[in-house]
Amino acid sequence: MSLSLSHDGAVSRIRVVGEIDMSNAHLLTELVEFLCRTPTPLVVVDLAAVRFFGAHAVSALLAAGHLVAEVGGRLTLRDPSPFVLRVLGVAGVLGHLNLHGTATPNAARVGGVVPPLPRRAAPPRQPLGTSVAAHP
Repeated sequence: MSLSLSHDGAVSRIRVVGEIDMSNAHLLTELVEFLCRTPTPLVVVDLAAVRFFGAHAVSALLAAGHLVAEVGGRLTLRDPSPFVLRVLGVAGVLGHLNLHGTATPNAARVGGVVPPLPRRAAPPRQPLGTSVAAHP
């Protein structure tokens, strides 16, 4: 994962590229914690280029949101990739995060959950009692 920080007036923008997992999710939280030292931080986290988003990433975003809220600021997620939206939807946390510029239209989300991916047909099952070893 790589993080880049830019400022546009009072808004701090963090661009995340790559994978957010248990080995690096704390870096995102630590950067947001640093930004909370300024009065009333407005933090935008750009997630458009995130390829993997694990459970630790979900926890990091929730923690970052709490840190910013505690000092009277606001954290917004910008352009989360479809994969990120899917993970956030399955985790049930979309209602706890501010989203802007989502990759999936709001109409595609029902009750804060991203619709499930289509399932592939299961391969045909072998009849019970038939063993591969029994057939030469």
